[in-house]
Order: sequence, then C-alpha cells, then structure tokens
Amino acid sequence: KQQDGDYFLTSLLLEPLGKVDVHTENLSVDFYVKQKKTFEFKNSVKAIGGDLCIANSIHLKDRDYTIFLNCDAMGKSIQGAGGALILGSVFGAIIERTRSTKIMQMQSPERWIKSAFIELHKTFETFDGSMLVSMVMGLVDNKTGLIYFINAEHPWTVLYRDERASFIETEFMFHKLGMGGGTHNTIYVR
Repeated sequence: KQQDGDYFLTSLLLEPLGKVDVHTENLSVDFYVKQKKTFEFKNSVKAIGGDLCIANSIHLKDRDYTIFLNCDAMGKSIQGAGGALILGSVFGAIIERTRSTKIMQMQSPERWIKSAFIELHKTFETFDGSMLVSMVMGLVDNKTGLIYFINAEHPWTVLYRDERASFIETEFMFHKLGMGGGTHNTIYVR
C-alpha cells in the first residue's frame, strides 16, 4: 500500500505534463497513452510509466507553431516515470522560456528544435547512461502545415494522408537522449 501511495503521488506529478495546449483552428492534436504499470489507490485507478506526449503552441519568427513531443523514458514503472517527469519539466521550461523571451522567439524553427534537443540531451547525459529516453519532437507551421522534426531512436514517424499510412523516415537519425558522445555538432532537422 505504501508503494501504491508513492505511485499515486508520482501519477499526480505526471498528469499536468502530458497535455494538449494547442491554440489554432487549423490543426487538432489527440493522444492515446497507455502506461505499463496500473494500480489502485484510495478508489482511484491510475497508471505510471515512461511514456509522455506533449503538444503546445509557440511563436517563432512572426509565425505560430504547434509543438509536439512523444517520448518513452527507460523503465516500466517508477524509473520510467522519473524520466518522464524530468523530460516533461525541462521541456515545459523550454516552452515557457520561449513564450517569455523575445530572443528565443526570433529563432528559426530548425534552430529552436536543435537548441531544445541539445538541452534535453545534456540534461539526460548527467545520469551517465542510467536514464535514457527515446523521443520524436517537432514543430508544425500552423498556417502552411510544414513539419520540422527530429527523432532520437523513437519509432519512425507515420504520415496518414488520403486513407494511406506511410513512414516519413527510412533511416536512424540520433541516439536516445542521454547516450554519451555529444551529438550537438551533427544535429539536423527533417
């Protein structure tokens, strides 16, 4: 019961991080997340794990963008949830910093994604390989629909158009967040 209490409190920390907060009429975002560990505590059924989806709105170079992030932190219950908490918190801070700082809003979408990727990667490098995260992160131009994205060892991105699904990617892009070797010199955005 004490462990379920810890799981419950962890689930309360995770809930506000994985949300859709998108402000556009041209795009809709939906998530489906099913965590590995489910439990019951005080008549509440909850779940924790390393999966996290985030969608939000930001403004860059006089254009509105929808940012999306889908990640899977290493571990199936409390360890994965810890990674998701860290990633969600750091990513939320990046979004808020972008909203409140004109200099960050002057970045191109490519530069913004690269900078966010480096910050997230450096955060997880501090764990010396004991906490790794796969993720796909991108920006959608709300006016044109153009997508900029980066994938760090996450399942390939799928485009669903005209009732047909196809992979956008055909090759590996980057290692998981937290893998040593410093990828910041070779980052590219699709």
